[in-house]
Amino acid sequence: GYSRPQCIETPDGLIIAERDIQRSTPATRLRFPQQSPSLKTRWCSSALKIDVGRRALTNQRRFDGKKVLFITGERRAESSNRFNYLQLEPHTSSCKKRQVDAWRPVLEWSEEQVWEILAKHRVTAPVPYRLGWGRSSCLTCIYNSARIWATIKHYFPERIHAMANYENRFGVTISRKRINVLDLSQNISPINITDEEALLQAVNPVYTLPVINMSKEWVLPGGAYNREKCGSD
Repeated sequence: GYSRPQCIETPDGLIIAERDIQRSTPATRLRFPQQSPSLKTRWCSSALKIDVGRRALTNQRRFDGKKVLFITGERRAESSNRFNYLQLEPHTSSCKKRQVDAWRPVLEWSEEQVWEILAKHRVTAPVPYRLGWGRSSCLTCIYNSARIWATIKHYFPERIHAMANYENRFGVTISRKRINVLDLSQNISPINITDEEALLQAVNPVYTLPVINMSKEWVLPGGAYNREKCGSD
């Protein structure tokens, strides 16, 4: 079928950005995104994150005739690919109708600086880090290490079995080593997760936790400084 429409939250409500089916043909990839710096190959990042942000800018008239600053949190230290990013540059959606600049204010920061400022302002740590993940990525990311898959099998068994079923259906594994996710997770000790609140939020489609929490002591999450592979570069 055609790609699904994208939903954009705005101050005036939800916008449904439909796809242009006049310029495309129905297709089904039946393939996982692949581990690659190219967004054409690792299409999950482009389709589910980058393109959604772009269409949020191009599908709202409130930005027409305005100067817009699009802020993201990449850091050079995260990867060799991000090391070459510019701190300030025109956004891909910038045009005569609207001026959009992309700004990466923490590009030069260390991970320690990030955690320090979150602690200072009592910002609730993201759920993936509270679960022990070292990156805030999709639960079943194609970059997951064997230990992350073992952790998913232990705490979220329905998710790993769903991925295993896709592997069987597609006739291809997520791993480039052609090992299915169930075999990858065999005989591997999972991360010991003691944060019950984060476990409950991880399976809740609605985010219910406070962004700023002044009532509890701020605790560095288990995933801080974790180098276990679980997200793209």
